[in-house]
Amino acid sequence: MRAVLAVRLDAAEVERRAGGGGAPLLDVGALEALLQLPAGLPVPATSLTARERARLRGCPDSALERSDGYLTRRLVRPLEVDVALARTARPVRGALLRAGRFGAYATSAVWLEGAADGAELLVMEAGVYGLGVVCSLPDEAPELLVAPRPSSRFGHTSAGWLFAEQVYAQLLGASRDLLPTRRASAGS
Repeated sequence: MRAVLAVRLDAAEVERRAGGGGAPLLDVGALEALLQLPAGLPVPATSLTARERARLRGCPDSALERSDGYLTRRLVRPLEVDVALARTARPVRGALLRAGRFGAYATSAVWLEGAADGAELLVMEAGVYGLGVVCSLPDEAPELLVAPRPSSRFGHTSAGWLFAEQVYAQLLGASRDLLPTRRASAGS
């Protein structure tokens, strides 16, 4: 699927991970257990359920600090996805389905590359589902045909956090030059 994601990096978290070898955490069970802990505050390990403690055992040291019977979550989301755009050349229903895949995690829209001729049904359905539609023609500014539902309705869930970690992993794989590192900031 051709998609464009607009993201906001948490610069402090990206820097922390770069300095401590914190790779993306792609274990939804571990993320779910980490969500039970406040970030940066020590919690007695005994206050957690046996299941939560078992899930946290597999967390890397960069995600969870363990000290004197207390657990402190260090890991937070490395980024927020502000909008996800599923790109398509034709106003077809499949484009709505592709954009809708992101709907649980971010504001979503269809990016129609080309004339909007015949897009009336797409625009109506997008409005019903809370998806946006943007139309772009070569050498012209994009036109918003229907505004997407704002992302303020999304809660902080383990599935959403996993999505953010997956996007972060793709960014890391695409180019380390896109993300700040300790080495780059030391030379500043």
